Amino acid sequence: MHLTYIKPLSAVGRSVKKMSAFRRYLWITVAGLLVTALPFTHATAQYVKTVDGIAVNLGIVPAEVALRADGHRDAHPANPPSGSQHLLVTLDEEKTHKRLAEPEVVVEVTDPRGGVERKPLLHTQAGGLPDYSELFKFGSPGTYSIRVVIIPRPGAKPVEARFAVRHAI
Repeated sequence: MHLTYIKPLSAVGRSVKKMSAFRRYLWITVAGLLVTALPFTHATAQYVKTVDGIAVNLGIVPAEVALRADGHRDAHPANPPSGSQHLLVTLDEEKTHKRLAEPEVVVEVTDPRGGVERKPLLHTQAGGLPDYSELFKFGSPGTYSIRVVIIPRPGAKPVEARFAVRHAI
């Protein structure tokens, strides 16, 4: 004969309360970690287009993030204007995947209100590979039009890539 012990209802209630307290503690801990981590996350965007055999990679991060990176820290002002974004362009040959050596790159950013900012990009590098970058002001939310004009080598026909970027503040 087997005897089965049945917990009294009050014991079951205590174990449910313990489990509820643990779940509540777990949720509070997870929420606390997320709230702590959010200020350290940064909005980043990456876009790729291939035009005339050139893969144009456009990356965008807040300026303060880029200014922490070797190869970019010394190329840009230490205290950029509020709302500045760091635009980084890399250019690769589509077939060989080799980085273009010495192109001239100009970027034109049109803000949601129609204001235009045009700058030649600086020749910078990260990880020993050449890239091209500059800081641009993204002062209001909305869709920004970004036009990248590349002259692959002196005397060559310009190549153009256009990107639409949705920016939120």
